[in-house]
Parts: sequence; C-alpha cells; structure tokens
Amino acid sequence: MLSGLIIGLALAVAAPAFAADLPVSVQKRRAEPQQQSRQTNSKSKWSGGQLGGSNGVSSVNNNFVDPGAYVCPAAYPFGVSCFETPFSFNRHPLSYTVGPFLGYRWQFGDTVFGVEADWSWKRAESSALQVLPTVCFDAACLTSRSDTKFGSVRQNWDASLRLRYGLLVTPDTLVYGTAGLAVGNISGSFTYVGALTQTTIIPSFPPVITPGSTATASASWSDTRVGGTAGVGVETALWDNWKARIEYRYTDFGSYTKTVAVNTVCVAPTGCSAPSSSATINLRESFHTIRVGIGFDF
Repeated sequence: MLSGLIIGLALAVAAPAFAADLPVSVQKRRAEPQQQSRQTNSKSKWSGGQLGGSNGVSSVNNNFVDPGAYVCPAAYPFGVSCFETPFSFNRHPLSYTVGPFLGYRWQFGDTVFGVEADWSWKRAESSALQVLPTVCFDAACLTSRSDTKFGSVRQNWDASLRLRYGLLVTPDTLVYGTAGLAVGNISGSFTYVGALTQTTIIPSFPPVITPGSTATASASWSDTRVGGTAGVGVETALWDNWKARIEYRYTDFGSYTKTVAVNTVCVAPTGCSAPSSSATINLRESFHTIRVGIGFDF
C-alpha cells in the first residue's frame, strides 16, 4: 500500500513537467515549417512577372557615305579626267532615351532566367552640308562644275525582345547578362545639285558664262531595321515588390544601302559624259545605351 502511494505521488509530480515539455516540443516543430516557409518565400521572390520603366542616354553612330552623284562634261570621261566629289560623315550624337519594359523570370536556386521586351524613345540626328568650290576641268577653268550635297540620318524609337540570365550575388542583388533581337526606326535624306558651265573669252569684257548640263537628286526615307542587342546589368531589391536596375547595352542594325535616282539633263555647250543615273547611299547604324530603371514584381 505504501509503495502504491509513493508511485502515485511520483506520477503527480512528474506529470506537470512532462506536460510543460510537450508544448515546447510542439512549438519547435510548428516553428520549423514557418521558418522554412519564410526562407522559401525569400528565395522565390525573383520568380514572376515584372513591369517597369527606364531612362538614360544613348550614344549613336550615324555613318553616311554617298558614291554616285556627279555630272561630267562630254569631253571629260568619268573616272579618267572627271571625278565625283566625295561626300560622307560619321557622327556620334547623344540622345535622351526613355520607355517601358515587361518581363517574366524563373528562379532556380541562385540562378535567375527570364525573358523581357522593351520599347524606348530617342532622337539622335546627324547631318552635313557640303558646298564645294568650283571644280575646273582645264587650266583656264573655261569648263567648270559646282556641287552642293546635303545628307541627314536620324535614329528614332527602338525596341527589343531579349533573354536574361543572371546570378544572385546576394539574396537581394542580381548580376545579369541579356541578349536578343532589336528593332528600330531610322530615317534620312539626301539632296544633290551639280551644274556645269562654259566660259567664253571674248575681246570685250566681261567673259560670257553659259549654263550647261545639270544633275539633281532628292529623296527621303524612313525604315524599320532589324538587328541585335546585348549587354549587362545589375538589379537589386528595394522594398516590397519594387526593384531597381542599371544596365548597359550595345545595339547594332548593321550596314545597308539606299538608292537615290539622279536626274541628269545634258545640254550644250558642255554636253554629258556617262551621266550618273543613281546615287547609292551607304549607311551603318548602331548605338550604346546606359539606362537606369525601376520595376514592380507581380
């Protein structure tokens, strides 16, 4: 009987301690999934859609070369004693650029893969006017030519569809590379006026200057060009679902040509030697851009 009483008292004393230990163990087990959930949420915050905008500056390469616009007197064959006046320019204007972007990303551990599209406004124009001194075809400059050439090229809006691949250097900072297809609008113009004259020396003063053959050209164009773009950037979390980025990209639309008709009118007293029928404008367009932006994850 005494032994039963002792066992009962021992159970009565041990029961509260056992009961106190039980909730602590349960609490720990319940806390672990919550902690794991918070860690999972932290790791997956780079997955999902993103909408935002960016702005920056573009350094544009506008390269313009004209061969083919000339007029030669009948007695002076082209390429032998009559030559075209060279005309070209290569300028690098700066332009402010701004526009939206939309993308989607997938996170795999510390790696983030995504696809993104953007559109940007810019206005980067280059032009040149060339008014040349009189070109003489003989020692006394009795047969001569005047040349005036003007050319312009302007890069307008551009857009891209790109892949993005990056690594998380910290849970909140992504370093990435991006490359893909680029589309852009490029416009330009070209004008040429060439005129021959014949000077006749007579006993009485002054000499008689007679207009001769002429060549003229005038055209403008606006094209949508397709090219490629590639660059690198850094993106970092700010607060809630907002992220900021800074990015550099190079975009190249390649080399291409525009053909402009040249209207040559051959008249006496100069006549024409192998008159030009068209001018071929050689263009090469590309640009560098540094932009900063902010995006909202959804």
